[in-house]
Amino acid sequence: MAAVPLVTFDRIDVDIAGTSVLHAVSWQLQRGEHWGVVGANGSGKSTFLGLIAGTAWPAPDRGERRYDFGAGTETDAVGARSEIVLVGHELQDRYARFGWNFTALDVVLSGVYRTDVPRRRPAAEQRSRALAVLRRLGVVHLAERRFLELSRGEQRRVLIARGVAFEPTVLLLDEPASGLDRDARAELAAMLTRVAMERTLVCTAHVPEDLPPMIERYLCLEHGRIAATESHPQTAAPLVPANARASTRPATTQAMARAELASAGPPLVVIERANVWLGNRQVLHDVDWRLEPGEQWLVTGANGSGKSSFLRLLHGQLRPALGSTITWPALGNPRNVWALRRQIAWLSPELQAAYRYPSTARACIASGFESSIGQTRPLLAEEAVRVDELLAELALDGLADRTLGSLSYGQMRRVLIARALVNRPRVLLLDEPWEGLDAPMAALLNRMLTAVIGEGTQLVCASHLHAHREHFSNELVLTAGHVTRTGAVASP
Repeated sequence: MAAVPLVTFDRIDVDIAGTSVLHAVSWQLQRGEHWGVVGANGSGKSTFLGLIAGTAWPAPDRGERRYDFGAGTETDAVGARSEIVLVGHELQDRYARFGWNFTALDVVLSGVYRTDVPRRRPAAEQRSRALAVLRRLGVVHLAERRFLELSRGEQRRVLIARGVAFEPTVLLLDEPASGLDRDARAELAAMLTRVAMERTLVCTAHVPEDLPPMIERYLCLEHGRIAATESHPQTAAPLVPANARASTRPATTQAMARAELASAGPPLVVIERANVWLGNRQVLHDVDWRLEPGEQWLVTGANGSGKSSFLRLLHGQLRPALGSTITWPALGNPRNVWALRRQIAWLSPELQAAYRYPSTARACIASGFESSIGQTRPLLAEEAVRVDELLAELALDGLADRTLGSLSYGQMRRVLIARALVNRPRVLLLDEPWEGLDAPMAALLNRMLTAVIGEGTQLVCASHLHAHREHFSNELVLTAGHVTRTGAVASP
């Protein structure tokens, strides 16, 4: 007899906030199978995982979902939620949004307890279980580190360990390799190889090459429909990001030429001997740096090297320790952070995590005029025109009146890019801007960056990718919070 599937979808439709997201989806998951779900931004990947996990529901009378974990067939997802755990951007962002700065060990203990937040006094046996999971998955060295002080890649691996601590039958991973550098991807691949020996995995990615090496089959989603199912070819170099391969755009030297021809003037930012701390941990050490007119800077380094902290220092979110200075001479050294943010815009995964105001895409973009979370005032006529321009330029016209909660991670990223550009800032700070974007949307972002540089905006961009370097004239390399190189941007 054939094994009874753990999960069965029978011609299911899913609607979210009045928008049809999945259409006539039929699929089965057998115990021990490892599946991939591949598709572009907005294709329905995250909703597909939510449908498996029981957090998204079939539209009434439009298909059926069935579960069987050994106690008979069920159509209600309540029982399935104890067998299935989902780890994705939303879970990671929740920790940032609510300020849950627990230790990594406490985060994994919340998996042992099957709770959102950890208990403060675990029994010795429970603590041993959590440590055993961390040790088995190769991240025990993070046990006493604070979650919000970890890099994105380190946070991702801790949350996967938390998911394993639930002891689920099925572990769902939403774009687990997104935003990770090559070393972090290799560490993730090794971790997931161990996890796959214990759990059934379903992972999403933009392209098959981004799927972990143990994935056996994958389905392709196009506009919410299953377009194809394929076997996953095993590769010798797994988890290489699609947008880390050679750029399809020609490598130009326009940015470098602009830097060389820029007229003399005061620097936009000057940092002297900057030491920066997060809690009791120093994240930047003795940083000296200047942003001169016409320069476009790429900030590189491994996950956890201090790239995000460097951008937050430029944005005024972090202040250097006593004896260090940061000034903005060409910007008039604004007296308060809100005046500064009218000239310096910032985009990061942390902003995306924090932006949970009930809003439409249009209103979110408009909130950029005041650097607020949520639109705080009616727009002037010329401001409304600017919002419409950005909606068109970032292919967001059809999403303008959609609620943020109904957008995919990549769609939300494009909305926040538009929000950052709405004031035509003098300086644009970008933290891993290509994270969560498929290849066509990454190409669209590249065209936008070329255009805003031409309009006079200067870029400071943190990225671990080896592609998309054509925009930049200078490179700053960070290693464990220290500047280890500055100079002309290196070739990929």
